[in-house]
This record gives sequence, structure tokens and C-alpha cells, in this order.
Amino acid sequence: ILYDGCYGHIYSRALEHRSIFRDVADFEMFKDLLLETKEKFGYRIHHYCLMNTHFHLLVSLDRADQFSKGIKELKRLYANWLHREHKRYGPIWWGRFGSQLVEDERYLYACGMNIEMNPVKAGLVGKPEEWEYSSSRHYFLGETDALVDNYERPSREEVRDIGEALDLEKGHVIGSELFKIYAEQEV
Repeated sequence: ILYDGCYGHIYSRALEHRSIFRDVADFEMFKDLLLETKEKFGYRIHHYCLMNTHFHLLVSLDRADQFSKGIKELKRLYANWLHREHKRYGPIWWGRFGSQLVEDERYLYACGMNIEMNPVKAGLVGKPEEWEYSSSRHYFLGETDALVDNYERPSREEVRDIGEALDLEKGHVIGSELFKIYAEQEV
């Protein structure tokens, strides 16, 4: 459903909910590979969150085909590294990757705040900015993060109702009802 020039929510989970990010070295290696593939394949990351068993990215794409190649390479490179580092073997990822089309900056921002709450919802930290492996530190604390590409963000008031209604587990489209109808017809 992704196309050239769109925003997308991308997620990928480990097989059987296994931990694929166990320690600081794992998280940092994945971030390094993410930066490398982002630059090589020409996509922008506006929000991200790495959890022990999965990751979320909110991206904008110039070319959807290049993005798909980039994520495939990212996951392959990380799996190879993880196998060497932790003496593992076999597949680590559950399928290719999941994606949801995101309507505009309002929904992008609301979705970003939602995914940055994952560590809080999981009981890992008390506030999103306490989690070192997400874009929340960039947005809440003003920390520089080479992975994050800024965009024109709406005010929190503009997205408050959107954020409360988001269900990232459902559907292929994140946006207004009209946008969902239009996008589903295009598939």
C-alpha cells in the first residue's frame, strides 16, 4: 500500500516474541545499521521506537521500491550480526515487515507519540523520554539524533483527539475516514 512520496508506519516483530535486542550493543548496532540503510536507500525517519522484540518506524519515502530494499537489507544485516554476536542461527524475523499508510503530518505526529509510549505501556520506563532507543529523547529533551529527520509538526492540541482514537493494530491506513476509504479503493 506504500507509494512514492507517502508517509508510512513500519513495524517488524521477532519470531515467537523472542528478544532480538537484549543489550546496549544490540540496540546500538541496529541503530547504526538503520542509519546506514536510511542514507543508502534514501528514506527519512521522523519517529522510531526499538523494543526488545520489535521495532516501529514512521517514515517518508521518495521511492517505495528503494525503501523496501532498504528494510530488507537492514533486517538481513542485523540478523547476520546477531547470529555472530550471540551465536544464534535461523530466522529471527516474523515475515517481511508490516506497513500502514499515514495520511498527513497530523496523523504522523499522533502515531509518533503513540509508538514512543510503547516502553511506558510495557512498564520499562515511567516517561517516554526515559527510553534511550526511541525518537522521544529528540522531541522531548532536544537531544540530537542522527536517525531523526524533522518535519513540520502540528501542535499537540491539533492531534490530541487523533492520538486517543488511533489503533495501530488495525487496518492498513492511519488517517481520516475519507482517507481510509480512498486508500482502500486504490489497493
